[in-house]
Amino acid sequence: MAIEEYKKGTICLRQLARAWNLPKSTLQRRIKGIVSGSGHASGRKCVFTTTEEEELGTLLKTLGHRSFPLTGSKVRQIAYQYAKTGKNGFSLAKGTAGYYWLKGFMARQHLSFRSPEALSVGRASGMNRTVVTSWFADLEKLMVELKLKDSSAHIWNCDESGLQEHFVQGRVISETGQPCYQVTCNEKGETTTVLACFNGFGEFCPPTVIFKAKRLKAEWLVGSPPGTLAKVSDSGWVTKEIFLEWAKSFISFLPK
Repeated sequence: MAIEEYKKGTICLRQLARAWNLPKSTLQRRIKGIVSGSGHASGRKCVFTTTEEEELGTLLKTLGHRSFPLTGSKVRQIAYQYAKTGKNGFSLAKGTAGYYWLKGFMARQHLSFRSPEALSVGRASGMNRTVVTSWFADLEKLMVELKLKDSSAHIWNCDESGLQEHFVQGRVISETGQPCYQVTCNEKGETTTVLACFNGFGEFCPPTVIFKAKRLKAEWLVGSPPGTLAKVSDSGWVTKEIFLEWAKSFISFLPK
């Protein structure tokens, strides 16, 4: 409102700032366009405009969706190269944008640091619109034939999860110059596989647990859900024989 009153030309800047109880420099920066808007503006002005930051943010999100995410250092290098086309504000000696710029940019564009999961080329090449659309079309056709489309209690999902018993936490505090150790159950972790299955209604069948061993010990099942099927294998992974046994137990679990 003070800016609109100044544009009418009825009062000088100093008197206007005093009348509105505003610092003269604050009002002057907004009238000259150095600071945009009437809200509180703390810190230095952004190197890029809002449109330019949104363009860079969209690029990073697109690369992440296509399984080619960039590291923080790479993003800072790209921002510096982009700024060289006519922007100033980054260090010429380092040749990258600053860490605090990256932190603020990520907050404005709703980005965060994540640990990416590995995705093989085979799976990535299979995840395209044609293949996925065809798969869901075949699935819907099969569900209609079996009269299961509207019966979530008869639609089951099965998957396996490999669990590591070897736990090592992140950075810890220790004495400088002295070795630092953490006691674990063994030097290297062993894999234990859990085969779980549940339906769209929220019911689940007893899980199957595969231990890496030659012989099964009874104490390994202490505290497990009732009906849990325990097996052993040389690697702790699912084998053809174990999966066949699980399939038979799953069939026997289903309502008659």
